[in-house]
Amino acid sequence: MPNINRTLKMSDIAGFEANYYCRVGEKRISHIFPPHMHDNLEVYVLLEGDASFMVEQSLYHLEPGDAIVTKPNEIHNCVLNSVSVHKHLCFWFSADRGALLEDFLQHDFGKDNLISPTPEDKEKLHALYEKLQALNENDSKRYEFSLLLQILELWGRNISCTAPLQQVPAELQSILEDINHNFLNIKNLDYFTDKYFISQSTLNRLFRTHLHTTPGLYLEAKRLAHSRLLLKKGKSVLAACMEAGFSDASNYIRLFKKRFGVTPRQYKDS
Repeated sequence: MPNINRTLKMSDIAGFEANYYCRVGEKRISHIFPPHMHDNLEVYVLLEGDASFMVEQSLYHLEPGDAIVTKPNEIHNCVLNSVSVHKHLCFWFSADRGALLEDFLQHDFGKDNLISPTPEDKEKLHALYEKLQALNENDSKRYEFSLLLQILELWGRNISCTAPLQQVPAELQSILEDINHNFLNIKNLDYFTDKYFISQSTLNRLFRTHLHTTPGLYLEAKRLAHSRLLLKKGKSVLAACMEAGFSDASNYIRLFKKRFGVTPRQYKDS
């Protein structure tokens, strides 16, 4: 399957929009991609390679054909475990298309993200991925839409609610769960060193080794994600800033634009 990059918009079907790409990477060494988040529903599909996927506090090991679903504002990143060719698909869907996507939006953050199809369904899905790759300008949008609907149906019936997780150190697992529940009230990193009796250097090493980020940046990402939800609910920029745990509005606006490419006001207005 060669590289592809496509967008399908079906404005006559409740504004349905899907973007997807396929990438066949060179053989590369083990690598941890930086944590990030999206506005849309994302489904990452591993086609070839030795990869895991981190979603919030959960780390999933993937077999070829497995997929990971993340809903808006779930922090996630891909982890290449060893030297291998990284071949994958990524899909993004407008997350407000509830009737089509409700099965993928109901999970709690960092839970039940794995789609692990049966061998039979993996074959069916691979055939559908190949058909998407083979599309040309003469094929109708209805045909492309029907392929995506079949893929969504197969994904939906293979979401695993009992997926075994890869282990991260228990100490880091506790810290991540703590952040998920209390990020609005954590004022600085001394909170972790005092509560977990660890040094700043140990705290930083845990995050850099397993998440490829720092505890400060991870906490910042959680607050920025929460502020986006507040802006979507109609909160003012100042209210979103303060209620998300930021103490300085100008710094919040700068961080928001750096992370998302637009100011909070532009995001709210859009």
